Amino acid sequence: MRKNEAVQSVAAIQFSLYEQNENGLLDEISLEFQLKPGETFQVVGLNDEYWDYFMGDQLPEEQLGQLKSGNACIVRNPIPMSYGEDVLEFTNIEAGENICVAGMELNVLKTLDGYDGYLGIGNGGFTNGVQVIVDDAIYERLTGKDTYSEFLPTLNEGADREIFDTFIEAFCDRTPGTTFLSYEESDQQLKESFAQIQMLAWGLILFVGLIGILNIINTVYTNIHTRVTEIGMQRAIGMSAGSLYKTFLWEGAYYGVIASVIGSVLGYVCTIFIEAATSDTIQLVAIPVMPILEATLLAVGACLLATAIPLRKISKMSIVDSIETVE
Repeated sequence: MRKNEAVQSVAAIQFSLYEQNENGLLDEISLEFQLKPGETFQVVGLNDEYWDYFMGDQLPEEQLGQLKSGNACIVRNPIPMSYGEDVLEFTNIEAGENICVAGMELNVLKTLDGYDGYLGIGNGGFTNGVQVIVDDAIYERLTGKDTYSEFLPTLNEGADREIFDTFIEAFCDRTPGTTFLSYEESDQQLKESFAQIQMLAWGLILFVGLIGILNIINTVYTNIHTRVTEIGMQRAIGMSAGSLYKTFLWEGAYYGVIASVIGSVLGYVCTIFIEAATSDTIQLVAIPVMPILEATLLAVGACLLATAIPLRKISKMSIVDSIETVE
């Protein structure tokens, strides 16, 4: 694969998993330390490119060189298991110790704990146990296997992807059961999926917003038409058209402000729950000030428009007709 002109570098990983038999021993590899019940033993081999990716920013150059030369290893300790309030006994190896695997003594330069940075193959998930990470130069000596489980090629800038994909397909065909995944294509598919979800979300927002605006307009419009007689009586006792407009426009603005306040509070609560669904923790989020202001202006504008249009029509009616109108 490295000989392909499109390839800049190839990170490679080897992986072997050993489980204890009914006697608590490993059948295919020897250890000078005893695993605790239920623990597995894993040997991971990394080439130089994978070492640079995995530990390049965590270890000094000297220790990284020891790992690449096959004179040292990194150990990931198993995650402690609990039964009730009691923590079960587990294997714990510390940095600076020496361990013997398959008759070969290795110096432990660093230990890892927890799930972060767990080295596995494909979507195999996490398997609890002791994981010894070595250079691929000594992996075969420890396990008796020389096959690689996963390749991570990095392409040169401007490489022809179609030609390289054809090469990879042929490469996989030569090894039955081998598959390949393009992170670039996956990222593109995720972007397209996100764009579709975003479009659907905006459609839902616009639909709900339209229903809300129509409800506001209907409420204000109905309020004006059911008070035609009242408006006629106010005009009969001397209320000017300007005062009439001012009174009802302010009333419409109040409707819009009240609706905006209620909608903003409910919308903020929904935002908190949506964030909690993605992060699994309920916490306050930043108040979306600009969207709230935009929604408020839209609601107030709709109320003023729904007030002004019927009010203009009613103000042109004669006072007598307004008073005689049956609500």
